[in-house]
Amino acid sequence: MTSYQRIATLIFRLAGTTWTVFLAFIWSLYFAEMALGVEVQRYPTHTIIGNAGYVAFGVLVIVFSKPLGRLVARGLE
Repeated sequence: MTSYQRIATLIFRLAGTTWTVFLAFIWSLYFAEMALGVEVQRYPTHTIIGNAGYVAFGVLVIVFSKPLGRLVARGLE
């Protein structure tokens, strides 16, 4: 694995982690406010399920970051 591929892998892992942590943090705040009885905007179920899909996408980027890094940075030697 070349250094370019390692850098690309690192970038994919950072992007996936940031994406996943951000969405998980935002939704945990939302559910905490609902549990505390704070007046919050009610989101439909399909919005919550869709955002769970975005979290799953972030996890998949983290899991497949090494093959993606190799694919993106191939031929850059």
